[in-house]
Amino acid sequence: MITAWVKFAVFVVAVLALPAALMASGDPQVVDLGKLAMILSPGVAGLALNFGLGDRGLKARWGQVALAAGVTLAVVAAALVPAFASGLAAFRAPGLAPSGLAAVVAGSALTSVLEELGWAGGGLALAIKAFGRRAGVLVLGLVWAAWHLIPTMLKVGLFPDLEAASPAMLAAFVASCLIYRELLTQLRERAATWWAAAAGHAAPNILLAGLLGAGLGFDLTRGWWFFPAPGGLVFPAMALLAVVMLRRRARA
Repeated sequence: MITAWVKFAVFVVAVLALPAALMASGDPQVVDLGKLAMILSPGVAGLALNFGLGDRGLKARWGQVALAAGVTLAVVAAALVPAFASGLAAFRAPGLAPSGLAAVVAGSALTSVLEELGWAGGGLALAIKAFGRRAGVLVLGLVWAAWHLIPTMLKVGLFPDLEAASPAMLAAFVASCLIYRELLTQLRERAATWWAAAAGHAAPNILLAGLLGAGLGFDLTRGWWFFPAPGGLVFPAMALLAVVMLRRRARA
């Protein structure tokens, strides 16, 4: 057990401290290196410390991978309705050219998959070995939230909406990360492969990236609680509903 805790502690240092040190340097080139380290570190550290993805010997259920994408798309779609209705979300800028839009969408898909390679792969396995299933997912969710909040506090431009957020919105963001991490973990367990979490993470990110590339903007002064992603209140409510429904189906 001590070895498991040590491995998870090393994982946390790799995904938080190293990118933070680089992004805090103030040198634009080093900051960009820190951003790259931030994206790659969960997967690299998780795979190296766990010696794999944690799904060795399991038979993937690929139909559940497609379902995972559908579940999280439904969560975001439900969150977008009040965002548009309240005026928080609106198309306020000219959209990108098709080539630029394709690049934004592809970049979002790639970074989402790279994230889950670490969080739902080796990182999840390390957390469960160290703390057990329930506490492990909770702790991993907190680390995941910190992974986002460190560049937010350093204001390096990765998450501009969070950089402008109020303390209440940041608290809601942390709660969203905990609920969303549980949802992605359940989807992964149902499919017996980390690809379900990757699909569940990538699908709504691709949708939002496409909308942003088409000119969508958010006016947080109209009510940050309608922000249709982690940080708002509708998003975690819908994600929590999905968690409850999946648990009920698993017990049926």
